[in-house]
Amino acid sequence: MRLGALFLTFAALVAPELAAQGRQPLPWEGLQPLDWQAGPGVAAPASYEATPSSGPVEARLTVDGTLSVKDARGIIRLQTGLPGRPLKAWRDGGLPLPAPSGAWPFPTDSPLSQGLGGLLWGAADFRPFLRGLLWVIEDGETVLTVAHPATARVIHLPLPLGRDLHLNFLPDRLEVGAGEVDKGSPRRWSIPWIGLLPRLAALGPQAGPAKAGSALAPFPKD
Repeated sequence: MRLGALFLTFAALVAPELAAQGRQPLPWEGLQPLDWQAGPGVAAPASYEATPSSGPVEARLTVDGTLSVKDARGIIRLQTGLPGRPLKAWRDGGLPLPAPSGAWPFPTDSPLSQGLGGLLWGAADFRPFLRGLLWVIEDGETVLTVAHPATARVIHLPLPLGRDLHLNFLPDRLEVGAGEVDKGSPRRWSIPWIGLLPRLAALGPQAGPAKAGSALAPFPKD
């Protein structure tokens, strides 16, 4: 069962409504769908044993859903809000955090700090290449927020329809299980990591705008 058509229909309906209201959509509104594949039942949680990443960057998430990132000098590089209050959180390649709010150290040299070139796409276990990421489900359970403190960038991924959602980080894919769904609806969905790479690319370093030239330096080098 594919949910792409459902999300595309929703996005098409939302965009004109927001335009009529005279405002720009929020980052988590009108998202392009993900190709979630439904499966039977709910799989047992996968164990992932790894040492949590650490470093001079601090990510802080408050109970009201405010996310901030400070660099090693204490300068706030990101301050934004989630769609709702944080409900569940994981770090790196699937290490659950004991509480969805708090402050955690993150590195500056995570794999995505090099862009997609720092990822081994064909790895049997892709989870080590997710080191340095923060994953958060908010209490509306409609989107998954993924933050990359090293680059101070955030993306939002649309989640399947369900309640009491939980993430299962598997070597080859991300799985979403629901504790409660409408009658006849699936309780488990998954997407391969390679299917998420186009979205994860937005968490990598972004080139700044090109500097304008002048009469004395028509092609500036820096």
